[in-house]
Amino acid sequence: MDIVYNLFKTLHVIAVIVWLGGLVGVAVMNARTAVEGDRAAMASLARASRFFGSRIVGPAAGLTLIAGLVMVAAGGLQLTSLWILWGIGGLLVSMALGATVIRRTGDDLRAHTAAGDADAAVIGVLQRRLRGLGVVNLLVLFSAVAAMVFKPTL
Repeated sequence: MDIVYNLFKTLHVIAVIVWLGGLVGVAVMNARTAVEGDRAAMASLARASRFFGSRIVGPAAGLTLIAGLVMVAAGGLQLTSLWILWGIGGLLVSMALGATVIRRTGDDLRAHTAAGDADAAVIGVLQRRLRGLGVVNLLVLFSAVAAMVFKPTL
């Protein structure tokens, strides 16, 4: 049981590193590109971010969940423990944000930056929305990481 638990704990931690590291990296690149104001770079980054989200971040989040559930089963942990529910909740909120409003906002930003006659004010609003959603997403995930570390109980 220890081997299975430790194997899946390793997979869980690696997946979290890829997931959170990827989100932080994309957020930093989006913020930097917004400051530069290069619309072609913004459009390109928006396309790359969508690809990265669906091919890297999403699968890493899924692997995080699967490995975590295997750890619960292999370790004889209670799925109803506050810290486990917090982690699952944070994961689900993050995945929902990424699959809906963050993706739509990124797609809107890509479309507007690719258009030669796009309104700079609209682009600014979309950039701020994307930045705000990214911060909320990261705060949710960092709270889940804290819950995993501190393991609060009721």
